[in-house]
Amino acid sequence: MKIKSLLPIICFIAAGVYAGNIILNTTQESAQKSKQKSSSSEENRGIQDSAGNDYTDSILKGPNGGWLFTEKDLQVEVKIFESGIPPEFRAFITDGSGESISLDEVDLTIKLNRLDRIDTIQFKPMGKYLLGDKAIVEPHSFNVDIHAHWKERQYEWKFSQIEARAELTEAAVKNANITIKKAGPARIKNKINLPGEINLNEGKVVHIVPRLDGVVKKALKHSGDTVVPGDILATIESRELADAKINYLAKSQQVDLSKSDFDRETVLFKNTQELLNLLHKKIDLEDVYQELKGLQIGKSRELLIPAYAKMKLAKSVYLREKNLFAKGISSESEYLQAEENLKSSEAKYLALREKIDYDGNWAVRQKKRNFDIEVLNLQTARQKLFALGLVDKEIENLPQQDEQNFSKYKLRSPLGGIIIQKHLTTGEAVKSDDAVFLLADLSEVWVNMAIPVMDIKSVKLGQTVTVKGNEIQTRGKLTYLDSIVDRKSRTINGRVVISNPKLKWRPGTFVTVELLLDERKVPLAVSAKAIQTIRDWSVVFVKYGNLFEARPLQLGKSDGQWVEILKGLSVGEHYVEENSFLVKAEIEKSSATHDH
Repeated sequence: MKIKSLLPIICFIAAGVYAGNIILNTTQESAQKSKQKSSSSEENRGIQDSAGNDYTDSILKGPNGGWLFTEKDLQVEVKIFESGIPPEFRAFITDGSGESISLDEVDLTIKLNRLDRIDTIQFKPMGKYLLGDKAIVEPHSFNVDIHAHWKERQYEWKFSQIEARAELTEAAVKNANITIKKAGPARIKNKINLPGEINLNEGKVVHIVPRLDGVVKKALKHSGDTVVPGDILATIESRELADAKINYLAKSQQVDLSKSDFDRETVLFKNTQELLNLLHKKIDLEDVYQELKGLQIGKSRELLIPAYAKMKLAKSVYLREKNLFAKGISSESEYLQAEENLKSSEAKYLALREKIDYDGNWAVRQKKRNFDIEVLNLQTARQKLFALGLVDKEIENLPQQDEQNFSKYKLRSPLGGIIIQKHLTTGEAVKSDDAVFLLADLSEVWVNMAIPVMDIKSVKLGQTVTVKGNEIQTRGKLTYLDSIVDRKSRTINGRVVISNPKLKWRPGTFVTVELLLDERKVPLAVSAKAIQTIRDWSVVFVKYGNLFEARPLQLGKSDGQWVEILKGLSVGEHYVEENSFLVKAEIEKSSATHDH
């Protein structure tokens, strides 16, 4: 009984729920249609730009997926179609109720206001839609003016399609170190990059040897130290050095003795010549003694004076006997004897003069020769000290040096540079030909590389090349090309000399060597570091006022510094060169989308 009494009530409730759903659905559909109609009317207030244009995200979509514009009795749906073809405008025209109209009756024009130009697009019927007469080039970023004429009435809509664009103030550009450059012509270089390696300049590397046997007393310089010419690298105890120093001092004393002997012999010869000159004048012996008083003459005086006196006596006797013989007082025999004595004494005197003159000259020459030999011996001993590494000042101070330090040898650096290797320690015995230090001047280094045979015709000695390392680069000259081709690699060894004043180029480092083969001038190019990638575009960011927009490009050849532009940019346009990635980041975080 209870169940039967509840059935009418359940049926009544179910009927009420069903009727309520019908009423609710009808109300929602009416509200949606009313909202759509209100959105498409002139009173529609969507998102607008500074010029009053609606943005695409505030515009209704039509049945073909395009932007739908309605005014009174005309509906225009505009779509950018780009599936497998260059982007083009297609316009679908209906009346206010959505019914098709004759496309020949509609005159449609769309103007695209870009940053740098205005593109005007005319339409013509193409089946079920009107087709624009121009391709819509990327980026699809512009303010759109739509002008339609139908049945003697004018229709106009405005909206903005913005993408790949950002706005930056001058202060923001300055703070981000963004630099702007004007696009124009450039010279594109045809270059090849070759692997290379930094090596020591073999002309500025020296193996330092002690030059004598000894024991290391102290090492003063170590690997990595910088030295200048004359720096002391180590001290060595060497008996050989002590012997060389003693020999030098002995030779120095011999020179002094020989010099003194030569000087004395020279004086004796000079005074003897004075004696001979006086005797030749045949003056009295008393006058000769007065002239020669205080002069050193030596044995020549002992021989010449008696011979001269004897000759004068013989002459006096001869004259007396001659006078007596003439008067008949003396006999002829006595006269002839006196004459013979005179001639004999004169001959002996003249012979003695010649002998003394010759012997004196010979003695001087002998002493000079002995002196020269001793000087040569001294120079030889001095050169040996030089060869062992001593300098002028050390040699000059040898007479005052303590004999205990005679064996102390100072190993000096012959040139400036950096110690690359060290092969001695304190207390170690070294030999004269041991390479105890390897020293290199790194102010210039070599870059060795392998040049493919196919490119060798474009390479020549003296050619300027660019050497690139880790964040550094420099230029140098090609100074060497091998004359033999490597059979395995089919390459030719080349060498570049580069300056290395700050020692940034370290031997053993791998580098890239850029060889310029040729170059050509192109009418339009941009800096390679300005190129960025957005979607599948290679772009630069052009600047108009405070607006920066990605400009898709068709690229030509590049040399790493400049990129040839075939399409997408005009000469004279300003683009971002430095820090273009910051502009890219700003665009990517903006709300502008590729909304077609």
